[in-house]
Amino acid sequence: MTEGGGNPAGHDRPRQPFIRSYDAPTTPMPRVRPEDLRTSPPVTPPPGAAPAPARGAGRRAGDLPLRLFYTVVAAVGAIIAVALVFLVFSGDKPGHVAPVHQAQAGATGPASPTPSVSPTPAPVALPKVPASYKYLPVYPGQGTSVVSYVLDKKAGISYPKFGKPWKTADPAPFALAQRAGPARLPQALIGSGPLPGAAPGTLSTYRDYRKLAAKAARWTLRHQPPGGKLTWTASQPVRRGMGWLLGYKVSYVSGGVKHSSQAIVAVVGTGRTRPAMLFATVPDDRKELLHDLNMLFWTARPISA
Repeated sequence: MTEGGGNPAGHDRPRQPFIRSYDAPTTPMPRVRPEDLRTSPPVTPPPGAAPAPARGAGRRAGDLPLRLFYTVVAAVGAIIAVALVFLVFSGDKPGHVAPVHQAQAGATGPASPTPSVSPTPAPVALPKVPASYKYLPVYPGQGTSVVSYVLDKKAGISYPKFGKPWKTADPAPFALAQRAGPARLPQALIGSGPLPGAAPGTLSTYRDYRKLAAKAARWTLRHQPPGGKLTWTASQPVRRGMGWLLGYKVSYVSGGVKHSSQAIVAVVGTGRTRPAMLFATVPDDRKELLHDLNMLFWTARPISA
């Protein structure tokens, strides 16, 4: 190639002058302002060019914006991870759930407090029987009229049968019984029968009968309200035959109020293997019956078989 700008040998194109690149004329770059970018007119394709496709039309997966593509990939990954967790732990079964947890889960309100258990009253303590005589007090009033006499042939003892409000009652655990008022503690009750328990053996002195009377008094506490306090009111021989009588007062609380009952227990020798026992108790809400205790003591006597 010659510097004047001719065609190389063998070329038949017309000669054109050769211009160096640094000598070529340049076109200055147009100045672009920010407002021109916002309001720039749409680009008109050159003549004969294919029209640009409409926005969003025929867009393939490869044409999606990069942010949308990553979002789709993350969602698919999360779904796959959850599915894998269920597959791995699907064989696990929950362990045993304590009933208290189940009850709390299904409860619609606050759990009911556990009912407190009332303490069991302590049994009535039996103090030592007085060594000296203690005579039964004579209670005021006329007492109940005597309508006949009870003949307890099973026990071998006789004593008065009172009129109203006394009436014949279910004898168990006695052989015969009378009751005034309802059959609940505290109650007005008269009962007789053979001395409970094993046969005591030979009884020859008042001291022997006094020991038996103390055991009989302890047995009668089942017919008194629990949790009371006992004090002796009498300790003396029976008036007829061989035997011993004990009187006691038991104090207790009923319905939140302090009450008491007066009682007598007599053990009477009958010549049988076991002596007879006579028991009577009157609560303080039936004071008009207290004199009946004196009548029982005065008239009880052994009978022959």
